[in-house]
Amino acid sequence: MRTALLVLLAACGSSPKASTMRTGGMFPAKPARCPLELHGENLDSTTTSNFDMVGFVQITDADANEPANSPRLLALVKTQACALGGDIVHIGMSANVTYPGSLHGDDSTHVYMVLRRKTDGAPPVQTF
Repeated sequence: MRTALLVLLAACGSSPKASTMRTGGMFPAKPARCPLELHGENLDSTTTSNFDMVGFVQITDADANEPANSPRLLALVKTQACALGGDIVHIGMSANVTYPGSLHGDDSTHVYMVLRRKTDGAPPVQTF
């Protein structure tokens, strides 16, 4: 009985998942441990005129009330943001999700915008 309870509790633990949505140009990926800046302030014209949006990273099934800047979540975001070729990760949305009357525990979802510094040229054109 005790073993079954421990297995059930372990199965209920949160295992956040990351998904990536590319937007805009196709930029080359950066190494998985590339340096990134994390921003949480409102986007302003300086940011949008100096950076291109390259995609979004969404984290689902994080612990309830887990902050968007927790090291556990940022480790998941980093790999995805570097693969998009990003320089800056901007916290776009955070939400707590509740499941009243169910066995599913509460969790949180976060969406991060990934931006890349603008360069003189456009992204390379891909032909096919």
